Amino acid sequence: MTDFVLVHGSGQNAGSWSRVADLLRARGHGVTAPDLPKDAHDWRLEDHAARIAESITGQQTVVVAHSMSGAFLPLVPPARECALLVFLAAVIPEPGKSIRDQFTEDPSMFSPAWIEAGVRWRDEAQQESLAREFLFHDCDDETVTWGLRSLEMIDTRELVTQPSPFTEWPEVEVASIVATGDKTLAPDWIRNTSRRVLGQEVIEIRAGHCPHVSRPREVADLLEDLAAPGVG
Repeated sequence: MTDFVLVHGSGQNAGSWSRVADLLRARGHGVTAPDLPKDAHDWRLEDHAARIAESITGQQTVVVAHSMSGAFLPLVPPARECALLVFLAAVIPEPGKSIRDQFTEDPSMFSPAWIEAGVRWRDEAQQESLAREFLFHDCDDETVTWGLRSLEMIDTRELVTQPSPFTEWPEVEVASIVATGDKTLAPDWIRNTSRRVLGQEVIEIRAGHCPHVSRPREVADLLEDLAAPGVG
């Protein structure tokens, strides 16, 4: 059996992973879903990576990051050894570059509509409608209601401008899952960046930006397959 660490993105809390976590635990796997701080303005990329690393229980742990939290993944293995890093509809960082640098170099990184929404995410009165449009658009009504309970914003303004402090990719297996209906991170950007930076072809799932919410069983199946010996 495998131990998984499931890391939420910048728009949700750890509860967003609970349906996937329940499925994996029912199959005998160990699962931890750390909650990252939402208003730790002095925390840098490596501080979040250290928080994630605290949840790793052994060398065969699989660490999965959603969305913005992909920026933390390459900083985790130097803090604590693990077996596999999985990007789920996630930012794929590059050594020495900030997320803003990556976007400046390739504006196709994010959906234009998501960029236009911008500061509206900081207005609590607009967060639900934005989440319905960009995060949960592929969910049924019951799942949208459930997903909205996980809505919680990390203040990323400092994080997106910090150059990623790693100089080369750690020697650990990686995998990238693209959500083909993503309205936040552009699927083609993930495909191209996965190929160019990770040297990996993506695994595709028909879902919006939050497959762990809209397609929990499919995500659990994918993660279990990736964790199988000889895969990854």
